[in-house]
Amino acid sequence: MEARPKRLFFSFRRMWTIAENTMTEVIRQKFFYILLIFAVVVLVSSVFFSGFSSVEMDRIKFIKDFSLGAIKIFGVVIAMVGTAQLLPLELENRTIYPILAKPVFRVEFLIGKYLGMISLLFLTVMLMGVIFGGLLFYTEHQLAAEAAAGQGQAFGVTPQEAVQQIYKQTRDPNLLKAIGLIYVQFVMVSAISLLIATFATSVIFNVICTVIIYICGHLEGVARQSWLGDPSPLAKTMLLVITFFVPDLDAFNVVDAVVIGQGVPMDLVVKTIGYGVFYSAVVLLVAYLIFEEKEI
Repeated sequence: MEARPKRLFFSFRRMWTIAENTMTEVIRQKFFYILLIFAVVVLVSSVFFSGFSSVEMDRIKFIKDFSLGAIKIFGVVIAMVGTAQLLPLELENRTIYPILAKPVFRVEFLIGKYLGMISLLFLTVMLMGVIFGGLLFYTEHQLAAEAAAGQGQAFGVTPQEAVQQIYKQTRDPNLLKAIGLIYVQFVMVSAISLLIATFATSVIFNVICTVIIYICGHLEGVARQSWLGDPSPLAKTMLLVITFFVPDLDAFNVVDAVVIGQGVPMDLVVKTIGYGVFYSAVVLLVAYLIFEEKEI
């Protein structure tokens, strides 16, 4: 009897192999090293710039605000530029053809590329987060020593209370929540950039479109408040369209609250992360549907 051909099933192993290769490809690119080195320099410089403030607590707030802002800016640039190059470079170098000619589903290829990018972003955020933690530890040790010696009179409290206030600011668990929400933003931005890459061949066009969506995502809350006050059907329709297509990235912005010492409820964090994961999943589904029909 003639042997039946083996059926090809979805494989996480093949998908992860593509993810590992994607991480290697992005790491080898010059832009990644340049952005990462520049990000580290900016993070470390926050300690220097904080020295211009004579108030101890303001120094800590400056380091937190400056460092979290640097992590967000450099991370989102890496997410935009890195993801925008994934598919165009594969087509330009013609490396996609032998891959898809093998027993590899297109969904495995696409999701593998995405997993590789967000895994690299996770490692990048971890690295910048560790450096940020080291800067806080250094500042905490320095300011605590001054406060214990009675030099930190700007607090208006006893040295022991001043040290406790320093510890409260530098060891705030809400900092981890803020970094986590920043990373989920990167996950969403990477999904959006990958979606655009499925039908756009220009990296510059992809980056520009992603930047526009990113900016609109941060302004969506303002637009929602403005249009909610307008009962006209046109305003409601525009609000519905914008809410459906543009992610509400402003919901992930808890940096200001964390810097001034406000708490971030855990249920809010979970809800926001759930929204980010759901939005990314929908975007990836649309990207797959487009990529599946794309002539390669």
